[in-house]
Amino acid sequence: MLVCYTGGGTLGHIYPALAVHEALLETEDYSAFWIGRENARERGAVEQAGIPFYPIQSGKFRRYRSGKNFTDLFKIIIAFFQAWALLRKRRPDVLFSKGGFVSVPPVFAAKMLGIRIVTHESDATPGLATRLNSRCSDVVCIPFYGSEGSLPANKVVVTGNPLRKELFLERDLSPFHIPSGVPLLLVLGGSQGSEEINALVRDTLERLCSLAYVIHQCGEADYRPLEHKNYVPIPLLGPELGSLYRRSALVVSRGGAGTIAEILLFGCASLIIPLSRATSRGDQVDNAQRLVDKGAARALLGEVNAEIFLQEVEDLLENPLKRGILSRNAQELAVTGSAAMIASLIRKGE
Repeated sequence: MLVCYTGGGTLGHIYPALAVHEALLETEDYSAFWIGRENARERGAVEQAGIPFYPIQSGKFRRYRSGKNFTDLFKIIIAFFQAWALLRKRRPDVLFSKGGFVSVPPVFAAKMLGIRIVTHESDATPGLATRLNSRCSDVVCIPFYGSEGSLPANKVVVTGNPLRKELFLERDLSPFHIPSGVPLLLVLGGSQGSEEINALVRDTLERLCSLAYVIHQCGEADYRPLEHKNYVPIPLLGPELGSLYRRSALVVSRGGAGTIAEILLFGCASLIIPLSRATSRGDQVDNAQRLVDKGAARALLGEVNAEIFLQEVEDLLENPLKRGILSRNAQELAVTGSAAMIASLIRKGE
């Protein structure tokens, strides 16, 4: 069985698909390739997993007036023909789309070629790319009941969000020198909009480090090697992330669907600071609001400053009972076996 994966825009579109790839590796005669945008980090993650990567043009539909909507239209047309040529040559049995605008031309090309299509949406509300892709897809996977929005009901299957196996392996945390008896505050900046979280941490660092041992993923673009007692800044965390989730007393993060799924599965108490609707389509706000409504996280949904941020962090770090309630409610929302479930849906087309 040959599977073509497509998607990109952030690593949040890449890692869930790689989790499905891991689940399919046990399938007899399974092989794969990837159609994505030319991006070093995305291409590197895919190729590291042993999947051949084919870059195509990437254009974006914008909801506001912009000259780029005109120029990107030509990129989208070019991308469609690039994807059509690749798919016609390789003839995969299934195309699995993880979303992002780079996935739209391959999905439409696959539909024209009669290739079976499975699409996955990670967020609480489907994005435009998923809504477009759903018109061509045979199956549309969503993270939980109620997240289908306007997607065609006859195609929707609730699968949760797939997570990589490496997160569940126990890793050596001794290089982080985490002291015993001190709560661990895990801060996950590092992707879109990490500067706000990074600034909040740096502005309150003195107080945070008196309350907890702080491991701060800053992202490569905004990394600063600050030296402070009880503080470890790092550009990007790797396979040790799962073990840090288990060890943490509190996680501070954006509201991306992948991180939310990890927080739920590891049962972490968390403070979510989503990208606002002013700077995004609002998917992170919707993701965070769902957790708040279920009592599974705290969130800062309005204007955020250092004082408000510190007040919330202090309240949770100083109250194990409140953290315990968030942790239990988070675990109740977690969906397990997502990658295996999606792999099964892909294999159904054999």
